[in-house]
Amino acid sequence: IFNYGDTYLDNNMVERMNRYISLSRKNSLFFGSHKGAERGAILYTIALTCRMHKVNLFEYLTDVINRTAEWQPNTPIEKYRELLPDRWEKAND
Repeated sequence: IFNYGDTYLDNNMVERMNRYISLSRKNSLFFGSHKGAERGAILYTIALTCRMHKVNLFEYLTDVINRTAEWQPNTPIEKYRELLPDRWEKAND
């Protein structure tokens, strides 16, 4: 573990990300259903991933929605993977 400089010895980053989950607990009571809670969790994950990669969430969501609106329903999953926040950032640099 000490041979590589890219390994963190603490979990501060994860604790900071969990802070947002804790803050949203009261709001999650209003998702309305289990499906709504699942969708909310997906959106929280996307928002926090954008924050972690320093991607503007509004620009990201606008671009992804505009791109995928033109795609056919049988679009391969690999094409969607290219729109994940870490890959989207590299493609738009």
